[in-house]
Amino acid sequence: MSLATIKIHKTKLREDALKKLGLLKRSEKLFYQKKLENMDLNFFGSKSTIAGYYPINSELNVLPLLRFLSSVGYKIALPCITQRKILDFRLWDAKKPLLRNKFRIHEPADGELLLPDVVLVPGVLFDRRLNRLGYGGGFYDRTIEYYRKNNNTRFIGICYPSQIVTELPRAEHDQSLDFLINLDEI
Repeated sequence: MSLATIKIHKTKLREDALKKLGLLKRSEKLFYQKKLENMDLNFFGSKSTIAGYYPINSELNVLPLLRFLSSVGYKIALPCITQRKILDFRLWDAKKPLLRNKFRIHEPADGELLLPDVVLVPGVLFDRRLNRLGYGGGFYDRTIEYYRKNNNTRFIGICYPSQIVTELPRAEHDQSLDFLINLDEI
């Protein structure tokens, strides 16, 4: 499949998936958020630095999980976009206001730059081969590639079960994840 064909296919998948996500009922969102809050957290390791994300559109809300992890001693970071299009991760203090970046995504205005042990990765779709389809900016692909070359950060996809498909189209620059949390299997 050519790169142009893959791009067209990804665009169509993204549009369809975002429509479906927009139809998720509030009760379903809360059900999975609660499952996320109650899952076994041992795979994070003891007192790791965890990078999450500030949810946009209909992404799974991981903020309550991040607050809990912070309360039990984990350092929590949120991604910040950079000019080089590789995400930086800054310490998140839930008591401090966040700024909206040029994509209208909340991120810390300042704070210590952290090297996360684990990054919770949002997306539009995921497949069982640990591929993800994001919003098309390539930020997470470049970030995963960069961090894999320079340290041992693990990248964990996290989503609603309805976002998991059998197979996604994959281009050469696409980076796979290390693990995918399927909340129906918790």
